[in-house]
Amino acid sequence: MNPQEVQHVQQSFAGIFARKADLAERFYVHLFTRLPEARGRFRGNFVKQKAMLTAMIAACVRNLDDPRTLEDLGGQLLQAHAHLQLGTQETEAAKRALIAALRDVLGPALDTETETAWASAISQVAGTMTRH
Repeated sequence: MNPQEVQHVQQSFAGIFARKADLAERFYVHLFTRLPEARGRFRGNFVKQKAMLTAMIAACVRNLDDPRTLEDLGGQLLQAHAHLQLGTQETEAAKRALIAALRDVLGPALDTETETAWASAISQVAGTMTRH
C-alpha cells in the first residue's frame, strides 16, 4: 500500500471505530448472505467473536505501514481460523462482506478512493494469511 492509501484507511477508521459494533454486525450479515453454510461454523460466544473481529481490524489498521507486524497479525488470523479450513471462496466472500459492511457503516463518507484503499488493505492482510 502506498502512504496515501494508508492515510485514507486510517483517517476513515475513526468513524468506523465509533460504530464498531455496527460494523461487526453488518459484516456477519453480509458474510452469511454470501456463505449461508458459514453460519454453522461459528460456535460459542458470538458477541466475543464480533469483538475479536473489530479488535483485529483496529490492530491491522494501526499497523498498515509495518509489514512485519501485519504479517504477524495475518498469521494470528490464520491460526485462529485454521479449524474452519477456509479456502479461496470463503476468503473472497469475507473480503467482499467487509467492504459491504464498511459501505453500510460509512455511507457516503466511503468515497471511491477510500473504498479502494480499504480493498487494498483487506487484500494485503488476507494475503499474509495465505503466505503462512
